[in-house]
Amino acid sequence: MSEQSFADLGLAPAVLEAVTTVGYETPSPIQAQSIPALLAGNHLLGVAQTGTGKTAAFALPLLSRIDARAREPQILVLAPTRELAIQVAEAFTTYASHFSDFHVLPIYGGQDFSPQIKGLRRGAQVVVGTPGRLLDHLRRGTLKLDRLKALVLDEADEMLRMGFIDDVEAILAKTPDNCQRALFSATMPPQIKRVAQTYLRDATEVRIASETRTVERIAQFVLPVYAERKLDALTRILEVEPFDAAIIFVRTKAETTLLAEKLSARGHAVAPLNGDLNQRQREQTVEDLKRGRKDLIIATDVAARGLDVPRITHVINYDVPYDTEAYIHRVGRTGRAGRSGKAILLVTPRERSWLRTLERATNSPMEPYQLPSPAELLKLRIEQFESQLLSFSDDPKLTKAIGLLDDIAERNDMDLAMVAGALACWIEMAQPGALPLDTPEPLPDVSAAPRREQRPPAKGRKPAPRNGEQRRFKSGAPSRHRKGGKPSGKSRGR
Repeated sequence: MSEQSFADLGLAPAVLEAVTTVGYETPSPIQAQSIPALLAGNHLLGVAQTGTGKTAAFALPLLSRIDARAREPQILVLAPTRELAIQVAEAFTTYASHFSDFHVLPIYGGQDFSPQIKGLRRGAQVVVGTPGRLLDHLRRGTLKLDRLKALVLDEADEMLRMGFIDDVEAILAKTPDNCQRALFSATMPPQIKRVAQTYLRDATEVRIASETRTVERIAQFVLPVYAERKLDALTRILEVEPFDAAIIFVRTKAETTLLAEKLSARGHAVAPLNGDLNQRQREQTVEDLKRGRKDLIIATDVAARGLDVPRITHVINYDVPYDTEAYIHRVGRTGRAGRSGKAILLVTPRERSWLRTLERATNSPMEPYQLPSPAELLKLRIEQFESQLLSFSDDPKLTKAIGLLDDIAERNDMDLAMVAGALACWIEMAQPGALPLDTPEPLPDVSAAPRREQRPPAKGRKPAPRNGEQRRFKSGAPSRHRKGGKPSGKSRGR
């Protein structure tokens, strides 16, 4: 029996096109159960752990049911923190990328009201925000819910823990009676159950049992890196790690091919593994890995499902997975049959909030991964180059090669050492995978990147106001400050 696809769920064509663009292949369990219920217009009560794919579970069907031409708020999502609100808003923007004139507006404390009010006046079909700030807008009359079609409470138990439950109920009381409602929570304490019974009568209930478990025999490491330097970091990891075979996980099918081409150009025996390969191609790729004809596989989560190759000593998460179950499945490709394994996660600044979730899922913290310094890396390259040269000392062709170099040196009035040096430079330039002999430049240390509030203002000057929408990292992470440089964590809306 073939696996269910997103095309089987009845999503709107524009939404399905966005899903295809993103590269999702098959729905997660909570998505497979939640999407049909929400498409049918039912209230939904979802009990699932963080990181199971909940955002797509409610965003995809609700976007499929709205009128994209109407400019008033039709979907309202309540999130406990500004970080989650931004994350959910970005997801909605991605899933609505094939709608025209469509706006998603994040609203949270720590940012001036003015840009939020302007955004509401301009018109936004989806509003995502923290309870305190949303309630402030409702009281001011700047947020109107008259045409609201759906409301989502995301991580309801976290909102209860943070003391937002009264604000949540106040917002729920202002929604239209015919508004569709969905509540997602990892646990179901009495107060959350009471809210569900009051506002989600006759709701479809979806419970996803957590598949998380302790990942034994696998050493887990994390390397913070800027998005644009991930390939450089991966290249250095592969240079210094003593792996037999490794599987590198990315999110999309297109990325498997692109990254495989880049690593192949660097001399690695590598092949992509994705859902576009037919069964024969997939079997051949896995066989090549088993037989040592390939040492690296670049794979998506679905394509690597059930992959069991004892040679795999390392798993490298080039892209952070969409959910915790996917992470556990990924790292489980190594450490098979009682062997030990190593898993390395590349994480960009904006993805750091995922680390705690992944560590809870595996019941083990991740150790910081230490790349060698440029000087150490150069020393390693020279040692490897020397070892490679000496391996030819007993080669029968060595005498002929020496004679050839002697002839070249004599004809060109050159020292033999100079000819040998020129040969080494030619090897570096012409041969794929040859070790470069120059000193590599250091990768930027993301962990040492100063926070904005830690930067002292110039002497005699006041700190300049900062726009709350200013980007903190090149990878696109939003700034965590409101105007005046004051941290947003003290605001009520968080």
